[in-house]
Amino acid sequence: MLKNQWWLTVLLIVGLLFVNANGVFANTNDEDEGYMQRSEIEHFMEITSEDGTEQSMQMITELAKYLEEHEEYLFEEVASIVDKYRVMKTTKDTNAIRYIKEVDQESLQRDFERIDALAREYYDYYQIHNEFPKEESSKVMTIRSIATSEALTVLSNAGIRMTERQLAARLAALGVIAAIDGPLPVGDFIALVTGAVIISDYLNDYVARKDRLARDIGNNEGRSFIKVVTESLVISETVAYEIKKNKIKHFRAFLNPVGGVIVGDPLTLSEARLLARQERDTFSVRKDYAEKVVTQPNFKYVYEDPHYTDGRGRIKLANLPHFHLMGRVNGSWDRLEGHHFFPWVGI
Repeated sequence: MLKNQWWLTVLLIVGLLFVNANGVFANTNDEDEGYMQRSEIEHFMEITSEDGTEQSMQMITELAKYLEEHEEYLFEEVASIVDKYRVMKTTKDTNAIRYIKEVDQESLQRDFERIDALAREYYDYYQIHNEFPKEESSKVMTIRSIATSEALTVLSNAGIRMTERQLAARLAALGVIAAIDGPLPVGDFIALVTGAVIISDYLNDYVARKDRLARDIGNNEGRSFIKVVTESLVISETVAYEIKKNKIKHFRAFLNPVGGVIVGDPLTLSEARLLARQERDTFSVRKDYAEKVVTQPNFKYVYEDPHYTDGRGRIKLANLPHFHLMGRVNGSWDRLEGHHFFPWVGI
């Protein structure tokens, strides 16, 4: 009898572990199940109502009617309603051609590597001497400033004018403040001062020291950047929490006018797919998740590298790689306007 009870106990424990494992999987699963929750549709309606256009209001009215008339909600039925009220904006529309000039990515990467290497020299000197070397007498500096640096150009556009040596010193100082075992990477610094959300290996260090970082950048690069940097890190802190604690994989996204991608509120996969069909921007935590957003019946998609300049030649170094959804119009495949971003290194 006792032996049978022991086996019963083992089976109950295994059963509980199996249920818990499936529960965890259900919370983090991103697979398409074909159905939507009412809350997902209502959230999508809330997002699209921000337009305030007659077309979006008509779509919301029809979606509300659909919710009243059904108890289960098929994604494709909801999507068919959404598609009825989408105005296709493609690359054939001159208003959609935002990026004309491309930056040579190899040259850009060499600029970044050069400045980061110089910042590392400053940082290492500080670790030994507890002060930064004076520019005119330093014997450890081996890399010369280049006036045509893309990084200096984008900072100049943001209102910050400095030499590469001055920039390297700032990166080293900010690395000391953030205690990240090295200088602040130049790409992260550019994202900070242009207000873009930081998606970086050092995110937690920035968040933990956001007030000191904001104050230091404000004191040295202009008081107006205190507000920009603090707001950027607050957004990043929220995004990091949603990704790590709530296992969120998709977010609304907005192109920052001065470069970079601003990450907004969380989305489910179904919500992200509907927004893609409405030509809205999204952000996913990995390339394969972004690919799920644009993998939809009756659509194709195309990958694009980051656009580092806009049509006016302004440099925007904090932009990200992305997909575009493609829809069929008059028998041909046309690219939709929405961007579906993801980081170079998955989060």
